[in-house]
Amino acid sequence: MISEAQQKNLVRDRFTRTAEVFGAYAVAERAREAQRLAGMLSLRGDEKAADIACGPGTLALPFAQRVRWICGVDFTPAMIERARRSAQAGGIANVGFALGDAHALPFADRSLDVVVTSYSLHHMADAPRVLAEMARVVRRGGRMGVIDIRALENAEGAEMANRIERLRDPSHTRALSGSEIERLFAAHGLRILAVEIEEHPRSFNHWLSVAGWKPGDPAYEETRRLMESTIENDAAGFHPRYGTPDAAGVGEPGRADLQMVNTVLYVAAEKAA
Repeated sequence: MISEAQQKNLVRDRFTRTAEVFGAYAVAERAREAQRLAGMLSLRGDEKAADIACGPGTLALPFAQRVRWICGVDFTPAMIERARRSAQAGGIANVGFALGDAHALPFADRSLDVVVTSYSLHHMADAPRVLAEMARVVRRGGRMGVIDIRALENAEGAEMANRIERLRDPSHTRALSGSEIERLFAAHGLRILAVEIEEHPRSFNHWLSVAGWKPGDPAYEETRRLMESTIENDAAGFHPRYGTPDAAGVGEPGRADLQMVNTVLYVAAEKAA
């Protein structure tokens, strides 16, 4: 097992290398998801908010339209810089960005109305501690929201999925199941308001491209080999199947792409105590 410091270095390295390609994908493709979570949180428009592990401003930029002020916090300078450029280009004045660690947030206890994060927990050295930190900075009656890939409740299936994810992206630690997240929320005085699940069809080639890999790269080939091994029994819950050659435009001519599904969990909660 690697140390917390090593895990943080992996995250910073991975998202520095993919800041532009991943940033473009996340800002464009996840704006709808941000609006879905905002609706689940029943925002009023006068809130002080924070987007934790904000990346390129995945939630912070669209949430700025729905709250009084929001701060995006991220551990990777390249992501913070990209988020700032996007905010400036969009003329968004009520958003700020800060370099910081989700395991030790730079906010006082109960100082925020809304705290959210997206697709971050599976990169964290200690996801329960991150959720505890998020709960700490939310005021009583405030709201907390999470979007993340969902692990299967079945332990063997969850481990296979995590193996595939780690081959694709060594900064992946472990995705949490829905029941784990709900237990962690409850442990920190958070009352669940809504839980929603959404399946996102993906091209395997594009999924690997966003992570910085192309056909022929060892990481691509090993991830594909393991994904293909689950086609017959869907052992990891990705629902993989063969598609058409080079369907995403980023693959190898003449070689069939794989079609797959990412299962995404949305959770909205209220700080009850």
